[in-house]
Amino acid sequence: MGRIKALTCWSLVLVMCGACSADWPQRLGYHAVQNAGQLQCQKAMANDCERRQSYDEYQRERERMQ
Repeated sequence: MGRIKALTCWSLVLVMCGACSADWPQRLGYHAVQNAGQLQCQKAMANDCERRQSYDEYQRERERMQ
């Protein structure tokens, strides 16, 4: 019974990962770097922490520059 549950869970995870867009690793990395920068700004207690650009805005800007 436990093997069936584990197999079902792994199958579900694989299907969900396959449904994700192809750029999810880049998107995840971008957000990790952005969040780290925001945390550093907040730890420094700066009042002028800039608004972070979304990944989609970042991609549009990159495409426009090319």
